Amino acid sequence: MIKIAICDDEELFRSEMEKFVSVYGNESDTEIEIDTYESASQMVKEIHDSGKRYDILFTDIEMPGLDGMEAAMALREMGETAEICFVTSHGAYALNSYQVDAVGYIMKPIKYTEVKRAIDRAKISINYRRDAQKAKKRYLDIKISRNNVTIDLEKVVYIEKRRNQCVFHLEDGEYICYETLSKIYERLDHDSFIYTHQGFIASFHHIKEVKRNAVCFGRGVEIPISRKYIYMKSIISIANINLSVEVRNDLADVFYANAVEQIFVFLGSCKFAIFLFYFLTMTVINCKFQI
Repeated sequence: MIKIAICDDEELFRSEMEKFVSVYGNESDTEIEIDTYESASQMVKEIHDSGKRYDILFTDIEMPGLDGMEAAMALREMGETAEICFVTSHGAYALNSYQVDAVGYIMKPIKYTEVKRAIDRAKISINYRRDAQKAKKRYLDIKISRNNVTIDLEKVVYIEKRRNQCVFHLEDGEYICYETLSKIYERLDHDSFIYTHQGFIASFHHIKEVKRNAVCFGRGVEIPISRKYIYMKSIISIANINLSVEVRNDLADVFYANAVEQIFVFLGSCKFAIFLFYFLTMTVINCKFQI
């Protein structure tokens, strides 16, 4: 998925650019989400207020009010990392585009080949950033004694709270650190790890089976599941793409079995409440008759 914003005060050029971007998406089999803006100030305000992020910004330069160059500088100051490509009728601004690290400079009238070249160039940077983010999520730095150790999270099977320690159980060993389980969880990718119990965190990648009261990792290794975390996390977990179909089905079965059990418990408590109400009512009536 690539998110692209197109900003131009002339509808003709907005429509033409949107058409070319859509053609690129179809030709390259790339899913693209497109937003269009009539003014640079509108685009900057939307990004600032909503926190929306784009991968590529195509913007005209000469527009009423805030121009495209000023908008690009404002966005860079806000920390916007999108690839910026200017689309304009005036070549005089080309030398200034380096100030915002522009990925391209397209002259009007717009040609599809120029749009394609700009997106191809932008995708190199986009993919590099995404790969860097994935790498950052893959590794975790922890302190063991006085040494800093980097753990490959793809090898972590589960993490266990043991008194005032956290034990990382890996495929090929374990590490022990003096950090709380909750603090560790804050630093993990929540699409890859899940609480199963207040004292255990499991890796989705290593789950082989989900039983009524335990998560199994194979080779006889399993950790407990508490009802609290089953009810809080089951629906999210069932849909998690990191789980196999078999594990998602197991988790769904556990969730529904627990739900049915709770319904019967609730109905049982209702029956008891009705009986208690009836008993107290009859007691009051009998007392009145005796009086």
